[in-house]
Amino acid sequence: MSLPARNQPCPCGSGKRFKDCHGRLDSVAGAQASAAAVDRCGQLMRTALREQEARRLDDAERLYREALELVPDEPDALHMLGVIRYERGDLSEAKTLVIRALDLSGWQLPAMRQNLGLILSKDSAAWDADASIALRERYRAMQSARDAAVRPSNPLVSVVVPSYNHIRFVERALRSIFAQRYRRIELVVIDDGSTDGSPALLEDCLRQSPFPHQLVVRDNRGAATTLNEGIALARGDFVQFLNSDDWFAESRIDRLVAAVADSGSGWGFSSVDVVDADGQPVDPMRVRWAYDLRCSTAAIPFRETVGSGLITGNITVSSGNLFVARPLLAQLDGFRQFRYNHDWDLCLRALKQSEPVYVAESLYHYRLHGSNTITESADKARAEAREVCADYLDWARTVSTPQNPFAPAFATWGPLFTNAILSGGMGGMLDALALRQLISAAANAAKGHSEGRSR
Repeated sequence: MSLPARNQPCPCGSGKRFKDCHGRLDSVAGAQASAAAVDRCGQLMRTALREQEARRLDDAERLYREALELVPDEPDALHMLGVIRYERGDLSEAKTLVIRALDLSGWQLPAMRQNLGLILSKDSAAWDADASIALRERYRAMQSARDAAVRPSNPLVSVVVPSYNHIRFVERALRSIFAQRYRRIELVVIDDGSTDGSPALLEDCLRQSPFPHQLVVRDNRGAATTLNEGIALARGDFVQFLNSDDWFAESRIDRLVAAVADSGSGWGFSSVDVVDADGQPVDPMRVRWAYDLRCSTAAIPFRETVGSGLITGNITVSSGNLFVARPLLAQLDGFRQFRYNHDWDLCLRALKQSEPVYVAESLYHYRLHGSNTITESADKARAEAREVCADYLDWARTVSTPQNPFAPAFATWGPLFTNAILSGGMGGMLDALALRQLISAAANAAKGHSEGRSR
């Protein structure tokens, strides 16, 4: 069963919202209920919602139960009654009610999935607390061991610059490489079929490069193909990418070498400054995307792991913020052919193999301007992001022993993982059967933990 959200257009093509067409109570809650019962049920639910919003929970609960006596399979009534039972501490009934509501609505409604995640989190709070503490302790021990093993490695770093129609910006990008404090660098620049005169500017600018360099000029083949071509040409131990409209802080490569290469890690990234077309800082209080990014990166030190931030979104922001060991890139077979999310996809696949290192300094300047690829089509970008995230979650729920022992997955996190994807809004990436299996496995793990503590 796969239903649209109640406020989405009805798939029948009527032009009405689903809840006003085939999603009406008399369609979804049961054709056997009389028209009078359905009408009365709707009246009771509207009154119950007002009582719930006014925090008169006794009256709201009574009205929802009356509505369900008339139409027992009304998903919204079951869901909202479940919310009230959750607030009152009856987690068993709350879980039963919300799961029933989800079954009736095809597990399609985000609010129901998120509320189930909250119920499960509270239901397994003792397990979650113990598991989270244990995970954090193991993670801190790993970080301490990594820090203790730091040795200067002086690797050759290949900086790969895919350039496309950024004649206004690309010289600053290249000069930020020339100015790096770290000097064991080679430069690979590929012009991906620019039509704005960029190749001539690149050739002229590269004459002043203090580093060995290669320039490839060819027809347009797309970002992922161009990045992979750069990887193939690179000879360095590590590859650092740089988009042709962005630029590095002078200490960028020096700091990433120290944090990633010298510690024996496979990959890492830094915090990011968001700037406008003129290179001026973007006010995060005026640009929602920049504000969300600021919040996401500020939360990284407080998460169970650095990698846990990646399952909800691309906190690295850009392929240009990635510093990756060349053997790891070879193991991943480079970037896959996604137009908008090839960077996030690479990060999630790298996360399966190796825990990333995060450098909290803002060492990458990401430029927002009118021709950013992410501005082309929000719908296409979201659809692609869903595919990337769903691919990771499908792996994460079935893998038995991840190479990265801290990768967010059920095998490593248990119920913490189930609760995180539901309460974090990612439940829609998995089908109903997969969610049911995760919930059952989480419940069994939490029950086993509870029984073990009581002995």
